[in-house]
Amino acid sequence: MRIRMSFLMTLILVFLALPAVADHTTTGSVSGPTPFTYTIKCNPGESFLVEVTSDHPTSVNILSMTPDSRADGGWAFNAVQTSEKAYSHLLDYKAPSGKPSNNASHWHYRVSILASTSEQTGFELSISLFGGEEISEEFSKKAKDQLEALARNLNNEYDELIGKIDEMDTWLEPKVKELNDRFRVLGDKKAEIARIDEAIKSESDTKAKEGLLETRRDLAAEFSAEARQYNDDFRQIENDLESRNAMVRRSKAIDELGESLRTPFNNKDYGLCVAIANRSDIARELGWVAIER
Repeated sequence: MRIRMSFLMTLILVFLALPAVADHTTTGSVSGPTPFTYTIKCNPGESFLVEVTSDHPTSVNILSMTPDSRADGGWAFNAVQTSEKAYSHLLDYKAPSGKPSNNASHWHYRVSILASTSEQTGFELSISLFGGEEISEEFSKKAKDQLEALARNLNNEYDELIGKIDEMDTWLEPKVKELNDRFRVLGDKKAEIARIDEAIKSESDTKAKEGLLETRRDLAAEFSAEARQYNDDFRQIENDLESRNAMVRRSKAIDELGESLRTPFNNKDYGLCVAIANRSDIARELGWVAIER
């Protein structure tokens, strides 16, 4: 994910591409092996941003479309961007600057949304196109400054989270191991109690049966006390693990945001970076102020 500032500072100031007005938003549902699809037409050099959110995990692909008389429907498809099994996706792509090989006026891409579970899955799809119009140097500088500040904040929070996760893992790992060992011991004692119960049923000698009952009472009391303590400790560890996993999810979301910004940075496509940051809750939480088109 690392968006190093030494890299960002070397970017050359360029004019930003303004998003075109031909944005598209729709909602729908998918289930089973049949995806929802939507076709995008791009001018040469245009970029587009695809955002998908859903109530169950989905997999999203951006497929380039190439005319092919031998293919079913007359088009051949090739995946150019993929995001799998998530509740939210943010993908971007830029059409080549030249015309397609068949000299068509537009490049064609298909967005495919496929359910990742057996559940009926509702989704929302948003697509933004970015044309090649130039904007002011003032706007470009403002975007550059904010994006560099966002990169610093992303890096700082990512590093802080990874440090906390590593620290938690250091003391959680032996605790989880010890808890698992206690669970196995409890299982052995439960099995011993069951064995004694069977022995009691088959024992005909009164004195011997009383001895077995006394042993069972002592073992059952010991088991109950240890099980209560185990459950209390398990709930505490469960809470600690959820805190740890929440940090893992947060660090992953930060990493994904950084990766979604990396390619536009490399392509010097500040307009697309601004669109991604404007849509990001994490970016706003880290001080990003939305830049209007």
